[in-house]
Amino acid sequence: MQVEFNRLVNRGIILGSVWIMGIGSVISLISAFQANKILKTSGFNIEGKEKVVKCLLIGIAGLLVWVIAIAIILIFKKK
Repeated sequence: MQVEFNRLVNRGIILGSVWIMGIGSVISLISAFQANKILKTSGFNIEGKEKVVKCLLIGIAGLLVWVIAIAIILIFKKK
């Protein structure tokens, strides 16, 4: 279970960091939720809860960049 957890979290952190404004952010969020599910089913006996938070934050940051970029485009397109 620890190996699967580490694989999910590391994949999310790496892909979320590399593709901060792309599909990596979505993969990071999905990986964080899957890893969190594994963490909960293990009774919080797996090490790496801080990695789940990091993975989740990277995914949210990437999506926020997209939302801000689209908002700026829409604002300046109207003018």
